[in-house]
Amino acid sequence: MSDNNEIKQEEIWIGDFLIKPSSDKTILYLEVDPSDSEFIDNFKKNWEKIKTDLKTKNFFGILDEPELINNKIIIAKATPPKPPIPEKIELFKKFVCVLKDEKLSTPEKEETKREDLREAYQTIICAEKDESIGKWYPPVPGVAGVNIFGEPIEPPEIDETFFTLGNNLYIDENNFIRAKEAGVILIENNKIEIYPEYTIKGDVDFSVGNVNFIGKKLIIKGDIKFGFKVKAKGDVELEGGTENKVLIDVEGNFKCNGIIRGENTKLKVKGTAELKGVEYAKLEIEGDLVIDSYLIFSDTYVMGDILATSGKGIIYGGSIKCSGNIEAKILGNESQTPTQILAGYKANIIESYLKCIQKEILFKESLKKLKVGLELGEKLKKEGRLTKEKEGILEKIKDQFQKHLDELDKIRAAITDLKKQITVFKNKIIKVLEVVYPGVIVGITDKIYTVSEEKRGPLIFYLESEIIQIKTD
Repeated sequence: MSDNNEIKQEEIWIGDFLIKPSSDKTILYLEVDPSDSEFIDNFKKNWEKIKTDLKTKNFFGILDEPELINNKIIIAKATPPKPPIPEKIELFKKFVCVLKDEKLSTPEKEETKREDLREAYQTIICAEKDESIGKWYPPVPGVAGVNIFGEPIEPPEIDETFFTLGNNLYIDENNFIRAKEAGVILIENNKIEIYPEYTIKGDVDFSVGNVNFIGKKLIIKGDIKFGFKVKAKGDVELEGGTENKVLIDVEGNFKCNGIIRGENTKLKVKGTAELKGVEYAKLEIEGDLVIDSYLIFSDTYVMGDILATSGKGIIYGGSIKCSGNIEAKILGNESQTPTQILAGYKANIIESYLKCIQKEILFKESLKKLKVGLELGEKLKKEGRLTKEKEGILEKIKDQFQKHLDELDKIRAAITDLKKQITVFKNKIIKVLEVVYPGVIVGITDKIYTVSEEKRGPLIFYLESEIIQIKTD
């Protein structure tokens, strides 16, 4: 390597040709006038000898054929280093909305047209427990190159890690990033995290979009605006109220410090619901319903108990059906607004029972009519006045009569079974602490009582001997 070392700092002659290394040791070249064809032809004739001579001097990167570039003939080139590949995260399509860093990417996707802008503008994106949110690609170190003297050219240093995973995320054995807990995914200050508890600091409107929450608890500081939907697997607390045409669907407990309002607003809760007030909305509650102020003109079904004993505790207008007990301060109002209050009401049982009762009435009426036809036909047959055509009609009446009898037996068996199921709910009560007004229809299971005059509480409506009774508490 002595010859090689000598020319690292200076030029070298090979025959009639002065060869120079570049200052950065990346090329070996000789200067030439591109128009000097005689010199260039002479160099080409001697190229194989020059190439062999250079190899004996331990130069690296000697070209198979020289390259004429501007005023230089390039005869050797360094092998450049391969740069490192920094780590990268590829987020899946569902989580595109949280993407804020160019070092994160998403798989290519087809653009879809969404008619509902409330869906298109969703900003709260959640992951289920153990759901994969994306894939992590680890960094790949660079590969050193070689200059024309055989010395290594070190690749650039790899970028430092640009992100960290929060405590609720992990990378599995296949480099998929998964959620330890269900919650909202956020990327803030180069940190990716899942938040099982999340707060929307304002209203649910076009700045937020429809909400599909998965986690432990969602808090909404503002209102839910017209037409928006909030669906949640977890508890929800709404500090404001709702406008009309809102859907709230909660697989957990729900608390609202404002008013649930709107004829086209619907609230579905699989746990307990604690509400300040309700106006004209439809409610389906699988647990208990607690009302602080009032429940007015609603269509409500509760599978647990209804308790309206704090605050104003008023219930009037609409239909309130409850599988458990009902307790309120005031039922109805002074203007005698029609109000239906039903306790011990198990919707699928009571409604099936009432339908069976209605069917029983219809079939009994049909049997009466068929019986009249049968009796008349038999009389005519006995008197010999029944033609063959009419004999055929009589047989059809007999067949229809028997089918109705069979069906009636089935209906009566169903009624007997449903009555047994209803018995479980007959001990439910409706308790009024202050007053119940005329116009209120009180029901326990399938029995109904209409209040005809104002009654002061505390009093209890209960079922005894298939009759709704009233007693003072």
